[in-house]
Amino acid sequence: STFQSGVYARLDNPLISLFRFGIRVLQLVFAVASGTCYAIELSEGHRGSAFIYSQVVFGLTFITLVIDAVTLRSYRLTFLVESTICILWLALFGVFCNTYLSGQQLETEYQGVNIGRMKAAVWLDMIKFWLWLASALFSTVMCCSGVKSAIKGNMQRWRMRQSRANTRADGSEMEEGIFRDTSRARGRRSERLPLYEEIVAAARAG
Repeated sequence: STFQSGVYARLDNPLISLFRFGIRVLQLVFAVASGTCYAIELSEGHRGSAFIYSQVVFGLTFITLVIDAVTLRSYRLTFLVESTICILWLALFGVFCNTYLSGQQLETEYQGVNIGRMKAAVWLDMIKFWLWLASALFSTVMCCSGVKSAIKGNMQRWRMRQSRANTRADGSEMEEGIFRDTSRARGRRSERLPLYEEIVAAARAG
């Protein structure tokens, strides 16, 4: 058993594979929708740092999704990346929610925008936060499954090595025991030979 075999064992379940595919599609769709809303405001001259930050988050999200598609079924550090993306979307939601949903007077850099579009973008940000949170939890479970499988495989290999070492030791002891028995038998025969010679010599002398 290895890390990848543990991950594969989980992903072989059709429901898990469908969940993974579905959540990736939703993450992409909602990211594009939200990113488009902010991009339109940027194109109309709203250069506030929050709007620029929204495009940075969208870019990181898109890059993460592309890399994840290329490195299919790789979950060693995926949960760390997805947790970071989740926090970035939560921060983006907090900034624009406090601006456009709190009912407070808008600051200068947030004025002149399409309020309806911005409110929609805020709720899209919240949906993306939950999607990435679910994805991060899923990746954490997959990573734990891989680590558990790797540990189990290492334990099995260690036991096999111990078994082989014990087998070799038993074989060596058996060979050593046979050698000792043979040496003792030869010693006993060598002890009887002088007695036989003495008997023959005595017979000849008689």
